[in-house]
Amino acid sequence: MTLQIECEGAPRDLGLAQGRACRIDLERSAARRSIVEKLEDLLPGGSAGRRLRDVKRHYPHQSESMAGLSVGAGVSEIWLVRQMDADGEPAPMAATIQEHALLARGCQGDTLIRRSRPEGLFRSVELTHPWLTSSLIGVNERGLGVAVSCEVGAAVEAPAILLAQDCLERFENTEAAVEWCLNRPATGPSTVFLLDAAGEAAGVEILESERRVLRPSEEVLVVGGRSDAAELAKGLRDARPSSVSALVLLVAAGDSAAIDPSGPELFVAGERFSP
Repeated sequence: MTLQIECEGAPRDLGLAQGRACRIDLERSAARRSIVEKLEDLLPGGSAGRRLRDVKRHYPHQSESMAGLSVGAGVSEIWLVRQMDADGEPAPMAATIQEHALLARGCQGDTLIRRSRPEGLFRSVELTHPWLTSSLIGVNERGLGVAVSCEVGAAVEAPAILLAQDCLERFENTEAAVEWCLNRPATGPSTVFLLDAAGEAAGVEILESERRVLRPSEEVLVVGGRSDAAELAKGLRDARPSSVSALVLLVAAGDSAAIDPSGPELFVAGERFSP
């Protein structure tokens, strides 16, 4: 069963709660890093150190959450920043606005279900990794769903995966979130999918030197470049409101998650979770 946690309060409190819940696993993972990585962690001028400074500059809420996560789990912020690229390759994602608006993302590695209740901002439920302050896929109380997929690179700037949590905390419709993703500092290659309770879907592709908005073609939006994305899209196209659980069982069998923004609900392996 996937670990479920609840995080509430100021940004640092959110991170502290997650760190305490995941401390054993994160300490064990951090202990396995190589000698080279341990030495790099001591160099503030290294790539991870520069990325951490960029996160603190442009994403103050998440940098405070990361500080709390570091304390709660007993691991360094440098190590947490390095783990932002731990997925290894882009994840398949698909969205559909055909009859019933749904969004899905493939997920690999250790994951948890997190209910976030940030002080003064929108509540949300998300699927994420134990070491991330941002989410892989999630939906907030106003029905905005977000999924993000990032490629691993050598960039030292703040990664685009951080945009997902910003959107969940701040926005209730797709267009406002698109504008945020187009203008906030973030490095790619990455893709953010957005879907709201009104059925409006869009994506933002973040490349090294440009960003562009993706719109659904024939009511379906996919990314991933692999058969996995096509399978997710087919599962979403075949879905009906009365058979959402069956849909989620279908797409979640391959370590995936889906959201229904009209609920709003997150589905993981056939289970339903609300903000």
